Amino acid sequence: MKHLLWLFIGTMISFTVKAQTWKSVRIDDSVQVSLPPDFARSDTGGQIMITARPPFGDILVTRQDDNPQATPDIEKVKHLQKYYDDFVKRVRKNAEGIVSDEKDTLLGKLHVKEFTLEVDSGRGKQYRQIRILHEAGATYTFQFMYKDIHKEYATKSIDTFFNSIKIPPDAGVETQFTNAGNTTGISPGQRNWTYYVIAAVVLLVIVILIVRRSGKSR
Repeated sequence: MKHLLWLFIGTMISFTVKAQTWKSVRIDDSVQVSLPPDFARSDTGGQIMITARPPFGDILVTRQDDNPQATPDIEKVKHLQKYYDDFVKRVRKNAEGIVSDEKDTLLGKLHVKEFTLEVDSGRGKQYRQIRILHEAGATYTFQFMYKDIHKEYATKSIDTFFNSIKIPPDAGVETQFTNAGNTTGISPGQRNWTYYVIAAVVLLVIVILIVRRSGKSR
């Protein structure tokens, strides 16, 4: 009987995932990603925010323009990696979570940072798989959030989401560097408010999503 119950659950999960057709969505002229239907998008003050709800998780995509008064000069790959490392440190500190599976990798020719953030809200562990991309004068964050109990079921949606991120085929690493003439010359890695603003906005949206899901599960 128990075996039949799990078979039924697995069948329903497979049907739900197949029934939800994802489509390619342009974040801007440079980057696009596939999302489930009925996603929500807002564009305010140089920031784009997109949320979606695939089976067993939540998706959050943000795009934040560089701040000419605060963004550090990124002139080499090592400066870019330092920018990513500082971003991860501030997210971990603000979320009071545990970072794992952190790695620097490539998306086409572009350098990106990937990591998993584990947070225990008191109602069970929750995970956020995150990818950071700085390109064409903006920072993009791609997040897939799921509960520990849904980890196995969310795998297919996670793979679909992250494997669908697309950039212009001719985008080279030079597009990831800042124009020194448009910044204040802050040295790479120096503390600045850009990190705080991005991290605060991202975490605020995550909290809203978690509260919303918790309320609907009651």
